[in-house]
Amino acid sequence: MIASVVATLNDDGVAYDIIAAIASLPNVEVGAINGNVRRIPITIDSPAANSLEEITRRIQECPGVAFVDVVFVHFETADAESSTL
Repeated sequence: MIASVVATLNDDGVAYDIIAAIASLPNVEVGAINGNVRRIPITIDSPAANSLEEITRRIQECPGVAFVDVVFVHFETADAESSTL
């Protein structure tokens, strides 16, 4: 499962410290930041649906994160993979 989320930061901390904390989470990749360091694009590559939810919750719980918006979720199934071969 791959998901794209955007974390919006509040003004209570140093943005780059918050971004570093998010980037240290497993299965998380922080995208390029273009000027506005209050909205952080993030990709989550998760092995299962419940771990995707857990990772999203861990991002939300990082100090300085105001909220997390889920932008896109791609579900891969064994049937879909075998039909493309």
